[in-house]
Amino acid sequence: MKEMKEYFQALGCFDYNAANKIANRITKTNSTIGQVLLIIAKCEQSYTSLEYLKIKFFRREDYSNTDVTNSIMNLIRSPLLTNANNNGDQIDSEYLNKLFQSLINFIMIRRAQIAIYRAMPNSFSDINSEHILSEIESIITKTVEKNSCEDLGPLGIGAEKELMILKHLFMARKAIISYNFKDSSIFLYTAKTLLSSWREVCSNQTYPEKSNKNEESVGPFVALQNFFTGQERQAKNVKRANASPNNMQWLDKFLSNLTAKMTLYFMNILLEREKKSGGDSKSLWRKFSDDYNYHGLIRNFRGRSGAHSIVLIYEINENIPFCQDGYSCVTSQYEKPTGTDSFPCIYSFPEEQPKEHWQSIISLFQEKNEKNQTPFTRSFPIHSFDKNTGCAYYFIRIDDHVIFVVLFTEKHSTPDNSTSEFIMSLANKLSGIDVLINLQKFG
Repeated sequence: MKEMKEYFQALGCFDYNAANKIANRITKTNSTIGQVLLIIAKCEQSYTSLEYLKIKFFRREDYSNTDVTNSIMNLIRSPLLTNANNNGDQIDSEYLNKLFQSLINFIMIRRAQIAIYRAMPNSFSDINSEHILSEIESIITKTVEKNSCEDLGPLGIGAEKELMILKHLFMARKAIISYNFKDSSIFLYTAKTLLSSWREVCSNQTYPEKSNKNEESVGPFVALQNFFTGQERQAKNVKRANASPNNMQWLDKFLSNLTAKMTLYFMNILLEREKKSGGDSKSLWRKFSDDYNYHGLIRNFRGRSGAHSIVLIYEINENIPFCQDGYSCVTSQYEKPTGTDSFPCIYSFPEEQPKEHWQSIISLFQEKNEKNQTPFTRSFPIHSFDKNTGCAYYFIRIDDHVIFVVLFTEKHSTPDNSTSEFIMSLANKLSGIDVLINLQKFG
């Protein structure tokens, strides 16, 4: 029993070399059990690498293969012998029956998780979709009801935490899109806490044959500090240490992406707090890597392009009350603003908003983007030139509510390639396309 627990410790820490060595030792005691454990280790390695996302991917050692569960079911049905292993432990048939039943439930969870990851492209492109969040919550409920993971040590803990992290990331994404500062902060903080605690669980395990790379990897696993700490840079350090498997790396990427998006959407709120502690916009964004310093990217682009203004406009609808401070806590009957007031500016660089252009911006966008296309459905921004004023406007919808606008007051009667490339690059980051591409690269 001791070796079985050590096996699941190693497996839960992504230490597949150690897990295979332990399984091989168990094979000497019970070859049938040992062979099943070797297959599970290969299945788990396939899962955490995300290689099942490859087109037409299939191999025997994959959770999607029913032979895996059939092998375990045969074990449960067969009389399990009580033999002494090399350490003098007794293999308890009752314990093993319970363990392998939990393992079957765990495999069902893994299959459901695989389905979720494979459905990610639709979940990102359909900005109104609630399907993936419902699926995650359903799996979590079944996991809790069946206690599917409690007998599997760090492996089971990791599966539960991965589901909870995904749940809170998608809840945060929805809250950010709905301009809900409070929920965005809570959900992102919770996701980061869960990710940190998952790593700590892995780093605290001790078992025979522990690989050196896992011991080296625990350095970056420090206690959670302030929510807006250097999360992305820490993630890079972890990657260099070769500690995290692909699924954990991607969750880190998704978390960083949403945190940067939230920081841009709610920059006015966060900057006000930053200034109270003696900081400024540079100190607010210093915690992000260059790729996620959206404000810095916008500032640099304006400096080299001569753009007049770069703004994010929020389109209010009747279903979701909008509050400029990001707190949707309407105490009286909510009345949706009308006219240009229903298109408030949530970000502007420079800080002074181009109010004199607001009516033109709103009218042109409604006229030009009647299908509400996002970066998922178009590969270039909308361009419009006003001959009367000499102003040029570039538009792209980021998500269900937010419109990204770049305004020029001269020289852009025809679309400029470098401007279009910058707009789409930033729009892909804000909409989540970059995160999705990163996920697909693992496959």
